[in-house]
Amino acid sequence: MRPPRSLGELLRQGVLLILGLVSLFPIYFAVVNSFKNPVQYAQNLLNVPPSLHPENYLVAWRAVASPMVNSLVVTFTSVLFTLLLAVLSAYAFALMRFVGRRVLFALVFALLLIPDFLTLIPLYIQIKSLDLPNNYLSIILPTIAAGQAFAILVLKTAFENLPKEILEAARIDGASHAQILARVVVPMSVPVLISVAIIRLIPVWNEFILPSLVLDEAHRTLPVALVYFQGGGNSNPSTPNYGALMASYVLSAVPLVVLFAFLMRSYIEGLTSGAVKA
Repeated sequence: MRPPRSLGELLRQGVLLILGLVSLFPIYFAVVNSFKNPVQYAQNLLNVPPSLHPENYLVAWRAVASPMVNSLVVTFTSVLFTLLLAVLSAYAFALMRFVGRRVLFALVFALLLIPDFLTLIPLYIQIKSLDLPNNYLSIILPTIAAGQAFAILVLKTAFENLPKEILEAARIDGASHAQILARVVVPMSVPVLISVAIIRLIPVWNEFILPSLVLDEAHRTLPVALVYFQGGGNSNPSTPNYGALMASYVLSAVPLVVLFAFLMRSYIEGLTSGAVKA
């Protein structure tokens, strides 16, 4: 028979329940109001509308479809190449011995101590001086570079914690560094790789300032497009169509929700393995 719960445990669970409901409230607010017309939105912000207006999603989809594709291209390309380059660097720092290894890693670690906003203006000037076109490359290349320090630090820690016996057995069998990396290190580090990918993916997906400065209208990403979107039709900044706006916010969150639903187990496994402390 299950023992009765103590008062302290009930209070703790009650607090967790309240915090959970508070964290879910923005989702409820966006979903409920995405089905309202302007009159229903003005009358009550919190109720479920008596008549739904799903046409808001059609209006929102027309505005976010192309920017969503742009964001998917920018985000997944950036994260993929960030991981690819970081895996190579982390392997060298963790499992190879060469002159200057500690100094180089200290320089990489020092990059984490520089706030992003301090590098924004120099980065913008550098992008313009390289004469990059106002398309995906002008945001993908800086994003890959910006993600290297964190990814290398986490992956180096993960690679150092791999069982030395397995790595030594691979060396005795004659495996090269490339073979050890591809057939031993990477397969054993999949949860950490997924965790690093998701941690990098979220800020890249939500990045606004740099894309708004360097991308032209045809390559505009989702956060930039959402700022310009006022709800379609006759709406304007003074009288936006909040129903369509909320629908666009819901649609913009769908890719991350779906991705996280499929990768949640590996993400948590990577976080709890001890390699990722973020």
